[in-house]
Amino acid sequence: MNGGIGKIEMLKRTNILALVGGGENPRFSPKKIVIWDDHYAKTIGELIFNKEVLNVRLRLDKIFGVFEKKIYLFNLNTLETITTLKTYHNPTGIIAISSGEMNKLMIAYPGESQGVVSFRDCYDSKTIKNYKIIKAHESKIACLAINKSGTLLATSSDNGTLIRIFEFINGENIATFRRGTKTVTMLCLSFSPNNVFVGCTSDAGTIHIFSIVNINKKLNEKNEKEETNKEIKNEEKNEDNEPKNKKSLLGKIGGLFNITEHDRSFAKFKIKEEYGLLTFGKENTFVVVTKEGKYIKAAYNPTSGICQMIEEKNFFDEEI
Repeated sequence: MNGGIGKIEMLKRTNILALVGGGENPRFSPKKIVIWDDHYAKTIGELIFNKEVLNVRLRLDKIFGVFEKKIYLFNLNTLETITTLKTYHNPTGIIAISSGEMNKLMIAYPGESQGVVSFRDCYDSKTIKNYKIIKAHESKIACLAINKSGTLLATSSDNGTLIRIFEFINGENIATFRRGTKTVTMLCLSFSPNNVFVGCTSDAGTIHIFSIVNINKKLNEKNEKEETNKEIKNEEKNEDNEPKNKKSLLGKIGGLFNITEHDRSFAKFKIKEEYGLLTFGKENTFVVVTKEGKYIKAAYNPTSGICQMIEEKNFFDEEI
């Protein structure tokens, strides 16, 4: 394209892309969202702003343009504005959107005050009007993620020590995981497609994976009140073979220092690079793409949590 691209988003697995220029020699203005048809290699629509676009997302027939203190929602077919959402100071363009093919389109974004997360269903004009807020952290929000079905929300703050899981129905905090005790910059949160694990990356260069099997169990028990006692006993028998997170040592001194015990990660995997984005693959695998241009694929044992490298590639030429 004879120029840099700073943001790119694909509409499902189609030839329609949303592009924002970036780098030292941007192909398009960083203040513009370009709708690109990759089959015909041409622009089919543009949205021009007076501020830099920090993030862009595509879902169904909608475009989400993220700015420092606002999120604009547009109709993809007409490029008309649907609504504008106010956010807290959001210099990294944080937004999370559900990806499931259901009659819901859950989004989560920093609310209008520090540590608060707003969420709503943007599927149609009726659901978009209703929203809820939760006080997720005391400090600023650093990362957000929504599971595929749009039922669970994962959050982390700029301290990077805790990850919290919330239920969308009532905004209840149903689990808290401890990544570590040292402050880090959180880079990415991601749910596995089968809704069994949630993972994170940070500038510490360690991938942490947490099991949410027990969370899903509790939610199922809560939503299925007519479940028989026999079925419950069968589930309890199988618990020994399910992935379990390690307990934090801080829990042992919780009585003295009023520290709540949190689950530590079920699995860890160290990479050499500090900056990486994480996604889960099939058959208990995950993929990390780093700022240095590396593609790392690894497998984890769903019972023991032991991780093993599968392949590693570098997509940047050595000359670069």
